[in-house]
Amino acid sequence: MSYVNGKNIIKVPKTKNSIRKVSIPVALLPDLIQYRNNSILSKEIASDNWAEKDHFFVFSTWDGKPYFHTVPGTWLRRFLKRKKLKPIRFHDLRHTSATLLINQGVHAKTISSRLGHADIRTTMNTYGHALQSADHAAANTFNSILSPKAIKITESNGA
Repeated sequence: MSYVNGKNIIKVPKTKNSIRKVSIPVALLPDLIQYRNNSILSKEIASDNWAEKDHFFVFSTWDGKPYFHTVPGTWLRRFLKRKKLKPIRFHDLRHTSATLLINQGVHAKTISSRLGHADIRTTMNTYGHALQSADHAAANTFNSILSPKAIKITESNGA
């Protein structure tokens, strides 16, 4: 969606990979269901004042219009300030998500798909530093496997 001359313009995404389904954590479902139910109630209360007739936006103003594009970033900045956290841009949440998934050992192809990258090389080039860190961490897990204590226990089990 774009905002041009005071109007929201809904456009088709740039690429076919931009149209995708992304799984969400099950733990978020109750909150999202409640949020949706509240939005439906808001629509009923607004009745004839509900401005958006063709779409039902996940996040909207009291009358169904999509939020102005700067609103999420403003909310994030205020939240981070209240919690005394390092300021980041709203878009940085995308990078944070990808980096966290890499550090948890999620396959790069899965992350690439979630990000909507048509080519895994885009993901690899963008997040190569995080992938290298994850690789170093994976290599270090062998320390516990290869330590003399771990080898001794394995040998005593007859393996």
